[in-house]
Amino acid sequence: MELRCWGGDWGLPSVHHESLIVLGGNVPALTSAEQEICLPANILNYFRKQKYNADYVLSAKQGSDTLAYIALLEEKLLPAVLHMFWVDSENYSSVTRPWFASRTPFPMCYFLPWKMSRDALNKILVKKGQPPLYSLTEVESQVYKDAKECLNLLSNRLGTAQFFFGNTPTSLDAFVFGFLAPVYKVHLPRAQLQQHLKQLSNLCGFCDHILSTYFMPKDEAAAAGQEAIDANLQKLTQLVNQESSLIEKMDDSLHRSPQNHPQRLSTLKSDKILENRDSSKLLSS
Repeated sequence: MELRCWGGDWGLPSVHHESLIVLGGNVPALTSAEQEICLPANILNYFRKQKYNADYVLSAKQGSDTLAYIALLEEKLLPAVLHMFWVDSENYSSVTRPWFASRTPFPMCYFLPWKMSRDALNKILVKKGQPPLYSLTEVESQVYKDAKECLNLLSNRLGTAQFFFGNTPTSLDAFVFGFLAPVYKVHLPRAQLQQHLKQLSNLCGFCDHILSTYFMPKDEAAAAGQEAIDANLQKLTQLVNQESSLIEKMDDSLHRSPQNHPQRLSTLKSDKILENRDSSKLLSS
């Protein structure tokens, strides 16, 4: 079984909201038994059929509430998230397009971000671009108004709890995290939705709790690993220095000892020659 999704940055396991949903083009996509399943809802349904169901503890009413809140997210919050990353020209040109292009192979890196931007705009217009909203400015204003109202509703529903249905995460928590985490963490030049989200401390704490509990950002893991390597290297260096100092002291002591003065090689050779000569004379006699 293999899950393909967009990579991570800014301390997130993925910057793509749909990829985050199933972690917590056709990406995210799950490949299993020569079958490819796309889109978060389809992937989660596949996991349920395989008896991996985060909602098994929920009552019938809580299951209905889950469906209602997911529909609310897609209707009210999704258009603003798409606009924030893919339609806002400053955010798109300075952050979104360079990031996704750098992680897309050539030559698709020149086409795919543009296509994703066009698809995002079309989704927004389908949901919001209807009378009496005729201009993009009016649509944008309504999109962010609805998103802020949605965030307020989510904040009131979460309250002081760790998750939306008690102390156990469910599929609703996965959907909410997938939508909120990029808005909360990604550094964008224009981020009015991010500013509103950061005023809702319980939603920010919700994202931080999931990140710290279920994900360890790669940069932190690499930093921890590098610190361990540096500490071991420092210990090894100290040990080598101590051994070198000890060897130098032993060598110095040996040289100073009167019992260990070396004999000259020429003298040893002369004595040996004289001994051999005397032996030869005795045999000839």
